[in-house]
Amino acid sequence: MKLRCPTPLVIGILSLAAILPATSQKEPRALPKQQTKAKTGPIRVNGFAATVNGDVITLNELIIKVAPLQSQLMAQFPRRGPNYETLLKELKSKILDELVDRTIIFTEFKDRVKDFPDHEIEAEVKRIVQNVYQGDEALFRKYLKATNLTRDQFKEQQRKELLVQNVRAQHFGDVPPPKEPELRAEYKKWAVDNRDRTKDVGTYKRIYIRKDLGDGPDAQLKLADELTKKLENGGDFAVLAKEYSNDSKAQEGGLWKDVPRTDLNSVFGSILFENKGNGVMKPIDDGYGFNIIQVIERKLGPAKSLASVREGMKRRVISEKKKDNFEKWMKKMRARAAIEKML
Repeated sequence: MKLRCPTPLVIGILSLAAILPATSQKEPRALPKQQTKAKTGPIRVNGFAATVNGDVITLNELIIKVAPLQSQLMAQFPRRGPNYETLLKELKSKILDELVDRTIIFTEFKDRVKDFPDHEIEAEVKRIVQNVYQGDEALFRKYLKATNLTRDQFKEQQRKELLVQNVRAQHFGDVPPPKEPELRAEYKKWAVDNRDRTKDVGTYKRIYIRKDLGDGPDAQLKLADELTKKLENGGDFAVLAKEYSNDSKAQEGGLWKDVPRTDLNSVFGSILFENKGNGVMKPIDDGYGFNIIQVIERKLGPAKSLASVREGMKRRVISEKKKDNFEKWMKKMRARAAIEKML
């Protein structure tokens, strides 16, 4: 399973739902918003994840970066187990390495951090609110409260992120200027990650197995696993949905047509729209039940036109061409740095 790390999709490690208002519905609607049960309140984590030349990377910084994909892992591995633990360990290690590199770069070029005016940072924050929090400012404020950040502190984090991106694009040797096919290819990749996710729409089939029915959660998870195996072996989704599903679309064969992403829990929205393929997914835990999903169609939201982001695409292509030189530089910088990891 490939988990992509959107940047910057940042929420507390206990689970994305730790900062979201839970709803209690007897019949969940279309993988509805905010179902997962979790403790609420600000997440305050003391301690260091690493030090780089005396600069501290806190556990809270790591938590904020790890959390979104951990939430997906938790939903996709209801039983947790060794595969979950292995993937989580790899995720934490990868993100900590990225934070170490970011700290090295920031220390080297911090005199340039003021090159980014406030209006540019504010525009980046608005983009994040739009794409990550579906344009919901109240949800974004709950994230800030949960991670014990002020808006200004969050803006400074984004300023550092933009500095690192800029450094990667502008240094490490001269390369040929980008050609039009290269710009179009880079834009195609960029558009997927930078689209308006609030306009995503999906059609999928779903069998929903509630935890509070039958012989309880363990038995219901076992049933969900058995149904998934039947589907993987060619079972008829519509027939099984009519017999076993506990939602309002059961008698329609579990078909949910043209569901806006904004109707979905954020974690499930990521699972459905940020992955490819149309195979039957393993049971996904939403806190109240287990969802067996097969995506039929994804209609992804629009992105800005190539004409409006052409300069940014040029920088991205140049950065990619300089990647080898950048990695050589980073290797030297890591060797020179005093790095201590506490994980």
